[in-house]
Amino acid sequence: MMRLQGKIPISIHPLFWVLAGIIGYWSSRTLTGMFLWIGIIFISVLVHEMGHALTAIAFGLHPQIQLIAVGGVTSYEAKHLSYWKQFLIVLDGPVFGFFLFVLAWGVLHTGIVTNATFMGFLQILWVVNLFWTIVNLVPVMPLDGGQLLRIAMEAIFGLRGLQISFFMGMVIALIISLFFFLTRGLLIGVLFFLFAFQSFDAWRKTKFMTSSDRQEENSEQLQKAEKKLKEGKKEEAKKLLLALRETTKEGLIFLAATHYLAFIFYEEHENHKAYEMLLSMQDQLADDDMALMHELAFEEKNYSLVAHLSSKAFQLGQNVNVAIRNAKAFAYLNDPKPSGGWLHTAQKIGHIDSSMIMQDPAFDSVREEEEFQKFFENK
Repeated sequence: MMRLQGKIPISIHPLFWVLAGIIGYWSSRTLTGMFLWIGIIFISVLVHEMGHALTAIAFGLHPQIQLIAVGGVTSYEAKHLSYWKQFLIVLDGPVFGFFLFVLAWGVLHTGIVTNATFMGFLQILWVVNLFWTIVNLVPVMPLDGGQLLRIAMEAIFGLRGLQISFFMGMVIALIISLFFFLTRGLLIGVLFFLFAFQSFDAWRKTKFMTSSDRQEENSEQLQKAEKKLKEGKKEEAKKLLLALRETTKEGLIFLAATHYLAFIFYEEHENHKAYEMLLSMQDQLADDDMALMHELAFEEKNYSLVAHLSSKAFQLGQNVNVAIRNAKAFAYLNDPKPSGGWLHTAQKIGHIDSSMIMQDPAFDSVREEEEFQKFFENK
């Protein structure tokens, strides 16, 4: 990793040079052309990121630039930065790229440059920056145009605007992707299809987001709690997480705090508390939450919930215990067919002791049922 120190620290990942070289050689088929393209990509990306960074400095922030793959990222820490400042910081990346296009085009058309290599350099430079400026302003995440749409919509409509921006970006990306697939521009089509999927995933997640998720103090408290957990300070983390649940009441941060608390209580053998935590977000369980909930719900004799989670829990952990737990839950619900089916599954993957299982009181209500025996006798 190459690092350049200064007022704006710059880090350049080795992969940036590698991919720039591949693009350059693919575009020119010569070593000279490859190095020419590497220079063009480096200058174009750096100038673009400098647009973001210099604007951030003008607002009293301390940005840093990372050049990764064939793009760049400008990051900075800012609390309660107004929407118009966010908008200008994002906008000035494409603006600086446009200025670079104007500069290269202007110098080339003055006629003062006569060197063929330098003329070729300037011609590619202005074409690349004009093209990238236009593409980068398409209102699709993670392009700058998508960021500008997000900031504007959130400033006008709040959290609802954030959701609208992701949905609009998804639709626009799908239309562009379909257009390029139909015109055989497969590479760009695939790229915008990936953008569409990212926007869809972001839109899906924001459905559970609330205004409390946009408050930086809540995010900071969650980060503190996560740090305490990594340091093994569970009691301190527990206090932070409990307070965070009381503050937020709902939303993504609430779900994250609840998730951590459930597993803390489970590790401390306070299974009922862990169960209550997960029950409070029953419809929004992540995979690891769902596996734990399946186990705890059985302990709490919530057999309807065990049955509801049965298939997903088995997919997450295909073991005998999950299958037997499912079989017992359906038996307690007096549903012989799935009960026998799950016992058959348990027998296939774990070679269970049939006689012991058949004597288990959990199966008393279904043992004599034909549907139960039919599945179990096929072991």
